Amino acid sequence: MASDQPLATEQRERESVGRDAWWTNGWLLIVAGVWKGGDRMDRAEKCAWQVIETLEAAGHQAYLVGGCVRDRLLARQIVDYDITTSARPEEVQSLFAQTVPTGIRHGTISVLVGSLQYEVTTFRTDGEYTDGRRPSEVQFVRSLVEDLARRDLTINAMALGRDGILHDPFGGQRDLEQQRIRAVGDPRRRFEEDALRILRAIRFAAQLRFEIEERTLQAIAEEASSLQAISRERIREEWHKMLLTHPDLAIRLLLQTDTLRYIFFRPPADRTLWQRAADWAGRAPADLALRTFLLYSAIGLDQPRMEKNMQGLKLSSSLKRELHEQISMQSSGSPAAWSDLQFRQLFFEYGHRAVWRRCLIHAVSQDANRLQAWSERVDHHRQQQPLWNLQDLAVTGQDLIRAGIPAGPALGRWLQRLAQLVLRDPAKNEREVLLHQLQRWRAEETGDA
Repeated sequence: MASDQPLATEQRERESVGRDAWWTNGWLLIVAGVWKGGDRMDRAEKCAWQVIETLEAAGHQAYLVGGCVRDRLLARQIVDYDITTSARPEEVQSLFAQTVPTGIRHGTISVLVGSLQYEVTTFRTDGEYTDGRRPSEVQFVRSLVEDLARRDLTINAMALGRDGILHDPFGGQRDLEQQRIRAVGDPRRRFEEDALRILRAIRFAAQLRFEIEERTLQAIAEEASSLQAISRERIREEWHKMLLTHPDLAIRLLLQTDTLRYIFFRPPADRTLWQRAADWAGRAPADLALRTFLLYSAIGLDQPRMEKNMQGLKLSSSLKRELHEQISMQSSGSPAAWSDLQFRQLFFEYGHRAVWRRCLIHAVSQDANRLQAWSERVDHHRQQQPLWNLQDLAVTGQDLIRAGIPAGPALGRWLQRLAQLVLRDPAKNEREVLLHQLQRWRAEETGDA
């Protein structure tokens, strides 16, 4: 269903929303022309409309498109403002002082406005997707509808102009209202063009808590094997986005469509393990390392298989380090049995975030009704922590050198020993106390005590 009439002609169903808003089909839309200069509009949005205004002043069509329009209709925070235009790439470059040819072969020019960047893409149709990712060639066109027709999902195939007209030739607004994920046109063709769209559809369904329309869901299951041709990095990025939204819903959809095998190395076939993984990941706060480790634990991966999955998805070095911290901390026993001293020592060795993750892993898997209490417990110990690193000691390396400790490895060992003293008794973190203790230890070692 198209919505190509100015919003100004829509019946005002709710006068209370103000002069610059109308309800249509149950959705609140704000007139772009009224946004311009409005107090509620942030700088990123103002500059996006200014870019569009510049393109229109030169005789071109230009619209906000895709995710920013979808998120505007859903009253969600907008991350990026993308623009589609009838202007050719060289025409876009000629109109703006600062541009970057980000994807000029496919019609995309990045327009820089101060510190902000906007991707401006020429209306186009796509040729064959020979690599399963990008079209081998594109054809620039003058039709907005043709451009929208190449997009993946109806909710991402809407455009909004400065005149307040919502261009929605494929019923994206209706699908938003009915909380439905549906492919544009033939879903099998959309997924054949770029198989990553399979995971994108699942991710949007989980993120928005929408249902996937039947034909689209069937096409996902039928085309799932095409994911073998997609790079692990692209799969990883979609999977991580799922983990940080509603992973319980995502895992259930991945199970239903038999697509888990293309994310995990030899995933266990036991669905009860995956149900537990969905439950645990869904309960946990939205922390990538926390949810990843919980999932690994829920499906029963030992360390070698954890390592295989980390390598298989080409995880970042920082995420792998955080996961290895959790593997290492398993030897510290149950957080329920940690003493105050253990909390202090673990904070010093691993840092606050790692200790918080370890406690939340215990809470989610063993004490699910007390997640908030466990977070508060960690925070209480964090506030009492006397020492986070050697720089927090009341003495420095130079103090120890002046006290007769030679520079080199021995210096570090003495600092570590003093740190353990302070962790056992925080009141001893005083310069004179530590220097006196240092002299006592040295005397004991030399037999001069």
